[in-house]
Amino acid sequence: MKRFLTPILLCCAFGLSAQQVPQYSMYQINPYAYNPAYAGMENTLVATGVYRKQWADLKGAPEGQHVNAHLPLDMISSGIGLKVDNDAIGAHRTTQVLMSFSYRLSLGREATLSAGLGAGYMQYNLDGNKLRAPEGTYLEPSFSHNDPLLPEGNVRAGSPVVEAGMFFDWRALQAGVSVQPVFSPVLKPNDQGGFALQPVQHYLFYAAYTIGLSEDFSIQPSVLTKTDIKQTQIEISSTIRWGENIFAGASYRGLTANDRDAVVLFGGLRVNEKLSLGYAYDLSLSPLRDVNRGSHELLLRYSLNKPIGAGKLPPIIYNPRFI
Repeated sequence: MKRFLTPILLCCAFGLSAQQVPQYSMYQINPYAYNPAYAGMENTLVATGVYRKQWADLKGAPEGQHVNAHLPLDMISSGIGLKVDNDAIGAHRTTQVLMSFSYRLSLGREATLSAGLGAGYMQYNLDGNKLRAPEGTYLEPSFSHNDPLLPEGNVRAGSPVVEAGMFFDWRALQAGVSVQPVFSPVLKPNDQGGFALQPVQHYLFYAAYTIGLSEDFSIQPSVLTKTDIKQTQIEISSTIRWGENIFAGASYRGLTANDRDAVVLFGGLRVNEKLSLGYAYDLSLSPLRDVNRGSHELLLRYSLNKPIGAGKLPPIIYNPRFI
């Protein structure tokens, strides 16, 4: 969803309620970032790291880091994962650490339905030294907002957070739906007057379909929809793959005039048997296009590329001596 740099001083008196779901352009390469039910779906150990610098050269623009790892637990038809998000926007910084568990149900030889739950902790930090109020005094050596609702120095608040999702995989089709967060209380430091932060519940829908054009060449259209019910943003993408070694694609984020955000160009390659590298560049289409030089995103992906604990013990183990 489009990210706005809303002045914090307009929000503190009444509590802050804003976008918390980080924006990442290469979502189709990293589905677990948005859906805990994807944990273990690749039947091997997968680890992904992402760095994103949004709206380059715009002071206070979003900057984020994301790291995750997940693997299957085939003996119990499940998967586990861990993800860490660090998202900074101006004076705001939100850090989340969540662990996920998914349960996979086989719907035939080629179809799998997975349900997942993630739980962890969210830490919010507001750097009051970066705020400025109309009546404030900021000439050295004095520093004062002259407003009891605006903090001077750092304000920290944290709470548990829970998210949930479902993911479906059938032949060339993938689809998932998730909620972030399902539960998270209002973050309100006891000594900061009227300051409060209310995490907003977002609903996300992802779908992708792979079309094989030849033995080595395929194209994958995909879509990611994010909504908090009041606002909705749709991102459509197309990814071309040459074997398992090279990929490239483009996305269009925001289909209406109110949420139009960017055209995204991305690509990457397989560095070796287990490591892949990707890069995305967002060309801004929003009113902020005149004051920034686009957004940059770098992705590093590791895949063990071999099954972990594949297979189950048979119900009866025969001793060769009695066969």
